Amino acid sequence: MTDARNPPSYRNVHYKVDTEYTVQVAKNLLTPLGVWPLHRGDLFLDNVKSFVHIGTIFSLMCFLLIPHIIYTYHDVEDLTRYMKVIAAQVFSFLAIAKFWTMVINKKDIRFCLTEMEAHYRDVECEEDRLVMKNSAKVGRFFTTLYLGLAYGGALPYHIILPLMSERIVKADNTTQIPLPYLSNYIFFVIEDSPIYEITFVSQIVISSIILSTNCGIYSLIATIAMHSCGLFVVVGRQLDTLLEYKQDKLYDRLRNIILHHLKAIEFADTIEMALSTVFLLEMVGCTIIICFLEYGVIMEWEDHKILSMMTYVVLMTSIFVNVFIICFIGDCLKQESEKVGETSYLLSWYDLPEDIIKSLKMIIVRTSRPANLSASKLFELSLQAFCDVCKTSAAYLNFLRTMTS
Repeated sequence: MTDARNPPSYRNVHYKVDTEYTVQVAKNLLTPLGVWPLHRGDLFLDNVKSFVHIGTIFSLMCFLLIPHIIYTYHDVEDLTRYMKVIAAQVFSFLAIAKFWTMVINKKDIRFCLTEMEAHYRDVECEEDRLVMKNSAKVGRFFTTLYLGLAYGGALPYHIILPLMSERIVKADNTTQIPLPYLSNYIFFVIEDSPIYEITFVSQIVISSIILSTNCGIYSLIATIAMHSCGLFVVVGRQLDTLLEYKQDKLYDRLRNIILHHLKAIEFADTIEMALSTVFLLEMVGCTIIICFLEYGVIMEWEDHKILSMMTYVVLMTSIFVNVFIICFIGDCLKQESEKVGETSYLLSWYDLPEDIIKSLKMIIVRTSRPANLSASKLFELSLQAFCDVCKTSAAYLNFLRTMTS
């Protein structure tokens, strides 16, 4: 094993593999959508291709969402039915908003991804590399858990529930399977074959694109946020081994630790700046979605539709897990940032030279304002925020029940 006190002798020759392992899920989901920040050239033709790609994906999303909203507000007579489908509209709107957030903040997100590769490349020892890989594994676990719940709940909602719904009786006394998203396409009629079948399949494909957008951006958030946590863990581990260095090397070693700490802070601040709007949309939107999914569970239970109820339960569970993991990651980042100051204080600093003690004091002072993730500076992402989401969604549910009773 490489000696941690001799960092120049260590070279991470697997840094590209490590980086690919960390971002693989997000890259696979976001590249087909045209919003993967690193999948873009600087030539004019590349920019045109990217513009067309993004425009096509956005047009498909609008093709699904806008007619669905028109139908809901103008054609639905049953208020209860409207309450059950509004969660899908909010989910689609969130996907579009996060899609454009990725496009607008592509430079900051690209900076985070390129810095991540640099962190793996410049890692000082195998122990630090393993710390970062462990953080990446946690991020991939969170992503896999959410993807399983999201696709396991959303695909049955888009495919199985329409097949089980009451058939639509046409004027010629024939029946049709309801569309996954009941829609009012103002400029053309879709009841006739084969337009109806094409629209049916198109809605399933587009809804899968919207789902992949949400899942891909969520995966990216989990990936880079957990990597940021890993950077602070590395700084803490380096401080733990500070006293193992000889007196003449303490100054250089502490300088390197402070530089690593500053890089970790800068990385966390960049995440906050690039994705704070996404965090706000996620927290507010998920609160609304959970409320209407809870309402859907109650309605399906009262109608004795067990399969439909289970679909809503899985969807609701996936959204709860989504909010919990984001809040947990925000809480973890804050705690690991604070632990750097605690580690500095718990060192045997009284045996160190006065200049070293002063530097350690500066680290402790800096960690008194820990790194954190916030929803557009309105509130921090923490476990307390998760509890607030649960309580707020329950309050909205009681309001809905009162209004529709």
